[in-house]
Amino acid sequence: MDYKQLATEILNKVGGAENIESVIHCSTRLRMKLKDTKLPNVDEIKALDGVMGALHGGGQFQVIVGNDVSYVYNELNKMLPETKETVVVTTKKDRSFKGLFGSFAELITGIFQPIIPAIAASGMLKALLLLVTSLGLMSKEGQIYQLLIIIADGAFYFLPLLLAYTSALKFKTNPYVSVALASVLVHPKLIALLGGEVPVYFAGLPVPNVAYSSSVLPIILTVWIMSYVERFAGKISPKPVKIFLQPLIVILVMAPLSLIVLGPLGNYLGQGVSTGLFWIQDQIGWPTVALLSIFMPLIVMFGMHKVFYPVIFAAMASPGYEMLIHSAMLSSNIAQGAGALAVWMMAKDVKLKQVALPAGISGLFGITEPALYGVHLRLKKTLIACMIGAGTAGAFAGYVGLKAYAPVGPGVASLPMFIGEGNNFIYALITLAISLVVTPIAVYFIGFDNPDTEATQQVSTTSSADKQIVTNKENAVNHVNKANTRTVVFAPLEGEVIPLAEVNDEAFSQEAMGKGMAIRPTSGKVVAPFDGVVDTIFKTKHSIGLRSLEGVEVLIHIGLDTVKLKGQHFKVHVQEGATIQHGDLLIEFDLEAIKQAGYDVTTPIIITNTAQYLEVLGHQNERVTGPSKPLITVL
Repeated sequence: MDYKQLATEILNKVGGAENIESVIHCSTRLRMKLKDTKLPNVDEIKALDGVMGALHGGGQFQVIVGNDVSYVYNELNKMLPETKETVVVTTKKDRSFKGLFGSFAELITGIFQPIIPAIAASGMLKALLLLVTSLGLMSKEGQIYQLLIIIADGAFYFLPLLLAYTSALKFKTNPYVSVALASVLVHPKLIALLGGEVPVYFAGLPVPNVAYSSSVLPIILTVWIMSYVERFAGKISPKPVKIFLQPLIVILVMAPLSLIVLGPLGNYLGQGVSTGLFWIQDQIGWPTVALLSIFMPLIVMFGMHKVFYPVIFAAMASPGYEMLIHSAMLSSNIAQGAGALAVWMMAKDVKLKQVALPAGISGLFGITEPALYGVHLRLKKTLIACMIGAGTAGAFAGYVGLKAYAPVGPGVASLPMFIGEGNNFIYALITLAISLVVTPIAVYFIGFDNPDTEATQQVSTTSSADKQIVTNKENAVNHVNKANTRTVVFAPLEGEVIPLAEVNDEAFSQEAMGKGMAIRPTSGKVVAPFDGVVDTIFKTKHSIGLRSLEGVEVLIHIGLDTVKLKGQHFKVHVQEGATIQHGDLLIEFDLEAIKQAGYDVTTPIIITNTAQYLEVLGHQNERVTGPSKPLITVL
C-alpha cells in the first residue's frame, strides 16, 4: 500500500487541509474533526484502495483504514501545517438529541483516545503479571514483581494527570496548569493529610476525604470549570504581570474548589455510574450482556464504543472490575473474527478470501474493524451470524457474571485480563469457545452470497459514471470561479475573538441577521476592516454598516443593547457615503464607561448579505485579534 498516496487522496476528498480542524487515530480508523462536514465525498472515499469504510459518527468524520492506519496517519499529518490558521464555520449549534449526543461522543473520544496507548500497555502488563503469578512463574514477594507492578500501575494511579492534559486540549485551556491541578489531587501529602484522624478544613469549609488516584470525572469537571475561570483571570490580569498572575488566580481558585466541591462531586458521580451499572445487571440479569454483545458491531460501526470509556474507568477504580462492556466485547470480537475465518474457508472469490483471512485473525485479537467493514457489512448475512454467536456467548458471560480486571480490548492475546477470583478465567475461556464455535456454524447454515466482481460493477455503471464525472467537473469549475472572488474582512477592533454562538443575544447567536464573528474589545477604536464605503451610520452611533469594493456588506454592532445609550460614549469619525481604506478610524467609544453602565461590550461583526455567497468562514486562530489580522473570509 502506498500510504502517502492514500493519505493524499483522503485529504483531497475531505476538503483539503483547510477543512481539517484536528485529526487523531485509533486502532483502525482516522478520526477527523472537520470545519465543514458537508465537503467529504463519502462514496469516493469508500472506493479508495486501502479504505474499508467512511462515515460521520461521534462528532467526527471517520475513515476506516485497518491495521495500517498509523502509517496513513503519519503521512496525513505531514501534509497538515503545524501552525496553520484555524478556520471555524460559524454555524448554529445542533441542539437536537442526535447533535448533543454527537458532541458528547466527540468530547469523550477526544479526551480518552490519546491516552489509550498508555492505558492499553499498562493493562496488558497487569494482565501478564496476573498470568505469570497465577502459574507460579513469579512470586508477588519478589523485587522484580514489585517493580513491574509499579510500572503497570503508574498510568492508572496517575490517570488524573493524563486526563488533565487531554481535557485541557478539548476545553481549550492551559494544559500545564491543568496537570498542576491534577497533581494536587494525587499528592502524597494530601492523601496523608486527608487520611489522618483530624478532619481537614479550608477557610472553614470541610475538605472531604476522597481518593483521587485512578479517578476520571473529578479532574474532567475541574478542567472544564477551569477553562472559564482562566478566561476571567485573563481579562482582569494586567498585561505586564499576566504571565504569572493569570495562572496564579486559576490555581488559587480552582485547587480549593476542586478539593471541596468538584472533586467529591465527580467522585460520587463516578461511583454512581458504577453502582448504576451493577444495578441494571442485577435487575435485568444475563440478557443485558447478551443484548450488548448482539448490537456491539453496530455500536463499533458508528464509532460510539468510545463513550464507554468513563464507565469502564469508573468501574476499574471501584469496585476494581467491570462486568458488562468487556464481556460483550469479548463475545463480539471473537464472533467477528471467527465469522471472517469461516468466510475465508467457504468463499470462492479469491479477493474476498484475501481480505477475510487477515481480518479474521485481527478480529480474534480484538481489532474488529477489518472484519466488520471488509467482510460482514459487505456480505450482510454473515453479520447476522456473528450477532447470533456473540449473543449466545454474551448470554453465558452474563449468566456467570464474567469480570474483567484490566481495561484492555478483549481478544485472544489479552485473555489474562480475566484472571481473578474463583473460576472467572475459565468462564472467559468458555465464553470465547462458545463464540468461536457457534458463529461459524451460523455462517454455514445462513450462508452468504459472493460479492460481484469490480469488473461487473464497472461495466454496469460506466454510462452513469461518465455522466457523473462531467457533472462533477462542471460543479468543480463553478466552485473554483466563485472561490476566486473571495473577500477578507479584517478585525475592526482589538480584543478576544469568539463565535457568534457565544453572543448573549439570540438575534446574533442564531445568525438571524447573517453569519460572522464577534469580538470582546480591549480598546475603544473601530477601524475599517477593508477598502470600501460607509453605507449606514445609525443615529445612536453604536452601529455602522459598510460595503467592500467586492460588494460584501458588513454590520459592526458595538455592544449589546447599547442603542439604549442614545449615542452617549460614542464618537463617529466618518459620514455616510464616505470612501474608506483598511485601517481608517470609524468610531471611538468609551469602553470602561459603557461597561460601568451595565452593558455587554461584545461586538458582533455580521455579513448581512450572507445568502449571496458560497460560504462565510470565521477565523479563530488566536484569542486576541486586531486590525492587522483576518477575522472573516467570504467566498
